[in-house]
Amino acid sequence: MSKPSYYDIDDILAVQERVPCVLQVDLDGLGSAGSGGSSKVYRNSRWALPFWMADRLNEEDYVNMEVSPIFSKQANRMYAASPVSVQLRAISQHYYQFGLHLGDLVPE
Repeated sequence: MSKPSYYDIDDILAVQERVPCVLQVDLDGLGSAGSGGSSKVYRNSRWALPFWMADRLNEEDYVNMEVSPIFSKQANRMYAASPVSVQLRAISQHYYQFGLHLGDLVPE
């Protein structure tokens, strides 16, 4: 994938897609971003973070990113069962662009 422009609005919106993550460390001060009253978030907690944040935290080994629901095995079975009737834009406005970002994480 070619490097996107800094000002590419589609790329900016694509990296806002949330991905499920599991925290690998205890973090102070992040809890106020969630629904809880505590400011500490504990290891093995599950959070859905924007891709741009999850990618960076994954590089630092603070979180393990999981497969986004729109690219899960269940979703792929749905796409394969009726690829003509699936409206990808209804699933995610930036399905393809987000998939390119996720593809960059695969070492193949």
